[in-house]
Amino acid sequence: MLSFSKIIFTALVIVVVWQGFKLFNRSKQVSGNEQPKQTRHHKKEQSGSVAQEMEKCPDCGVYHAEGSSHRCDA
Repeated sequence: MLSFSKIIFTALVIVVVWQGFKLFNRSKQVSGNEQPKQTRHHKKEQSGSVAQEMEKCPDCGVYHAEGSSHRCDA
């Protein structure tokens, strides 16, 4: 049978574990913000890249960026 003390103890364990996860995630965010400026800048450049449409050359079958010049090698 569930007693009042068992319910309180279970709720206390849940709160402690939840607060522990919040503290752990907050420490990961802080350590991520302390990276050198050069590394953070480099990550922003990578995430800002844009995908390009590719087209297949009818002669050799090689894919290249749409609108760019392509010369088939024999």
